[in-house]
Amino acid sequence: MSVTDREFDVLAKLAKLEISGERRAEFLKDFEELIAFADSINAAVVGDTVSISDVGGETVAFENLRTDEVSKSLPQEKITSNTQSENGYFPVKRVVK
Repeated sequence: MSVTDREFDVLAKLAKLEISGERRAEFLKDFEELIAFADSINAAVVGDTVSISDVGGETVAFENLRTDEVSKSLPQEKITSNTQSENGYFPVKRVVK
């Protein structure tokens, strides 16, 4: 699927990007590659999610996948022992004002 100039303009406006000239052609090519990749992932789902296939192509039925198992996790004290935890949480720098 190719991206039209109008679609590109809309996407650039939504992303608040000002792209022109040679950079525009590069971005258009990149968009088309991303869309092609997303299409290949969408094609990996076969038969209304009754079965799935990896990008390599082998189809696997959901019942043949391993079941999820709940297991114990590490204690919170051990996880935060190598950091300056604050009330059991990892402190991070604020990035949004």
